[in-house]
Amino acid sequence: MHLVTSKRGISKTEMIEKLFTDFDIDTTPRTLERDLKNLKDDFGIEINYRRTIRGYVLEEDELQISSFLKFAEFSSLAEIYEEGIKDYKSFNKNVIPDDSSGFVGLHNMARIIKGITLSRKLTFTKENYYKETKKPYMVTPLRLKEYLNRWYLIAVPEGENEIRNFGIDRISNLELTDSTSEQSKDFEAQIQLYEDIVGLNYNESEKVEKVILKADNKQLKYLRSLPLHKSQVCIDGLDGQWGKAIFNIKPNYEFETQVLKMAGMVAVEEPKWLREKMKRHIIEMMNKYDS
Repeated sequence: MHLVTSKRGISKTEMIEKLFTDFDIDTTPRTLERDLKNLKDDFGIEINYRRTIRGYVLEEDELQISSFLKFAEFSSLAEIYEEGIKDYKSFNKNVIPDDSSGFVGLHNMARIIKGITLSRKLTFTKENYYKETKKPYMVTPLRLKEYLNRWYLIAVPEGENEIRNFGIDRISNLELTDSTSEQSKDFEAQIQLYEDIVGLNYNESEKVEKVILKADNKQLKYLRSLPLHKSQVCIDGLDGQWGKAIFNIKPNYEFETQVLKMAGMVAVEEPKWLREKMKRHIIEMMNKYDS
């Protein structure tokens, strides 16, 4: 994909040569064709030959490409960690993870995925850090969702008809039951609500709005490399002026915290109600430091 996007209309011969010289991958025309077919059949990524330019192009579908790149990232990490198990001393010397908290609860993932694929309900105990309580649940598991390097189970609790998020780092005593899950298609409309938000809280705002951030051009580079949302569009400022980052989202708490993380490098321009809300956040923070 990198080769095709870096040179539109690249030929098959050029791809094979580049794979060898740049990535030390020795392949053949037949193998390359099979790999391109697998990309299309398995992942929906189409790299097609265009007679008009006598070369290959990537048929862009941003959602499909984003999903595939995330899968490729996980696969690469899995390979790295597998090698690390074989040679832990070298791995521990060369790799510096941020912290170990992101791995808490990952032992539950295999069982959760099994529950989703087999359409079977799960039981577990969930800890509420804020209330300092623990509560048992039986749920219909629907999806696993990642946010800020943490994993969440999207599920419907028994006797309820609205989806909930459960951080898997707060789940214990997880069991796969013999009870059949509720029909997942009944909750697909609710799951689609995640498409319009940053993070997990999908019911804070009622409508999708255009959100415009004024941003230092240097900060726009970071936003481009790590977008806050798939709708994000960045426009550079001219002649030293600040640029803009534009989103079509339902603004929520997670989006607000991401904006605050960028401190004085960005400012909300629209909508006005969100700009005023961010002002109040900043004033409250200032008052905390003055007291």
